Parts: sequence; structure tokens; C-alpha cells
Amino acid sequence: STLLPGYPLMSPAKRKREKAPGGPELGPCSVDRRKSKVWNFYRKLGDAYVECTICRKQLSFHNSTTTMREHLVRKHHIKDAFFSSSSSSSSSSSHLREDQAPECDLGPQESFKRSRQLPPESGFYHPLESRWEVVVELLVEMIFKDLQPLSVVKDKGFGLLLGFLEPGFQLPSPEKLREVLRGRYQVAKKELESYLRGAGEVAVLSLQRWRCRRRSYVSTALNLIDDDWRRARCLLETRGVGEQGAWGAGQQLQAILQEFGLSAEAVFCVVDGGAEDVRGGEEEEGEEEAAAACGWRRFPCAAGVLQRCV
Repeated sequence: STLLPGYPLMSPAKRKREKAPGGPELGPCSVDRRKSKVWNFYRKLGDAYVECTICRKQLSFHNSTTTMREHLVRKHHIKDAFFSSSSSSSSSSSHLREDQAPECDLGPQESFKRSRQLPPESGFYHPLESRWEVVVELLVEMIFKDLQPLSVVKDKGFGLLLGFLEPGFQLPSPEKLREVLRGRYQVAKKELESYLRGAGEVAVLSLQRWRCRRRSYVSTALNLIDDDWRRARCLLETRGVGEQGAWGAGQQLQAILQEFGLSAEAVFCVVDGGAEDVRGGEEEEGEEEAAAACGWRRFPCAAGVLQRCV
């Protein structure tokens, strides 16, 4: 008989164990691969171990994909709902293995199988179909996690690195990254809205002013105690400080609350968390009048007043 390259010889007993009931025989690395999408993220290392293709973590394997799925959810934030359509074993019999093991003989089709990853907190996303889309999603994740500019894809060094890791990969344009980034923002916003709907009824709105490259910004955050009695701080918006000052005449504060489905009655206090206050007296009075016109009442910070007295 003719043997395919890359497939080791198997004993008759082993072939019998790997033969599907009522179907053809399966290869040595095909256990449960017909059923579970978990195998999109793993490859077999012999008969007893599997390796995560994302982080190279090795797990022992005993015909159960439960712990493999839990590893993806816990370590890589790949939603468990992604695997709901595929059946898996009822009990977990896999354990983490920290030491490295040599790679086993994999089939030809498995040697080219690469990782496929969904974006974090991706409950509103559909499974990605191409590796190009996976890499683009990972690029966007790097941009917003590491605060990188969209123009990073035009950097020569970055292109050389990605070209070495992914030969023939066509870098996306900044416009494409901007489009994907907007989609990720909408997903995160929906999740935050869902979280705030289930949070407590009383919250504190905080404004924090900061400067970057001679421009002033103000970040608006909501501080609350959720239903599990945990302190939470949710960033709602960051915008540049215009002529109306950090308070934005109170109108933008109202707009932010309405945008996230929050009632102004639930906010009983607004804290201005700016560090350096270099505004003049006329600017402060103008902000106070604008805030009062929208129903907001402003109180000076006691710590700031004491600091000015020193």
C-alpha cells in the first residue's frame, strides 16, 4: 500500500480506536475535529498533548475539548458562544502543561493550519472567515490597546516585521483600520450600555482634564457600585476642550447621559478631577453661569481652595 508523506505507521488496534462509528477511518490528528470549532485554535502534539496556536501553551489531551475551550475564553477572551454550535465533551480531562514538548508528526493538511482568533469581547461579531481578516483584527487590537496611530501600518520597520511573520500579507490602509476600529467601538459601546443598565441606580459623574501636545482634553467617566458591590469606573467620552470649557455648558453632560440611556436624576454629584487649573477668574465664572443655565450647580474643590491658600 502507498503511504502519504508525514503520516506515521499505526497499529491495527490504534486504527480501530480512531475509526469513526459507521464512517471512514480518521487520521491521527483528527479526533473530534469534525465536531468542535475549538480545533481552529489548536494542533495536536502526539496522542496526549495539544498546543494553542495563539500563545503556544501546551495542554494534555484525553479526548475532551472542554478545558481547551475554557483556555480560549479565559486567556484569549474568545467568547464561549462561538463554540455553542459545536458539541463538546461533558467533562474536562485536560490540564495545563507548562513544560515544552517536541512537536509530533502531523498530517500535511495540519502542518499549514494556523490560528484563527476572534476579537476580545466579540459577542456581537460573526466568526471570521479568512486569515487576512484575523490579522487585521489583531492589528486594530494592538492599535487601541497600545495607543498606536493608524499610520503605524505605513512604518517601514513594521512592514518588514509583518512581512517576515506573514509572507505575502497585504497591509490594510489606515482607512480600513479606521473602519474596523469604529466597528469595535460600537461593539464596546453596546456592551457598556448593557452593563450600565444592570448597574446601580446611583452614580457619580467625574470630569478629568488633561493636556497632550499643547491641546486640552476632558474625559467624562461614570463611577458607581454595581449589583455585585464592586466599584466600577466607566469611561464614557473624551473630547477636546473648546470655547465652552471642560463643562461644555452642561449640555454635553446631558447628551452623554442620554446617549448611554442614563437618567440625569441618577447622577447626584459631578467631580472635576483636573490636575492643573490654570484658568482665569472670568473663565471660571463663565463656566459656572453656563452650567447653572442647564441646571447644574458648581461647588469649588475644597482641596484646590486650600492649596491656593498656601
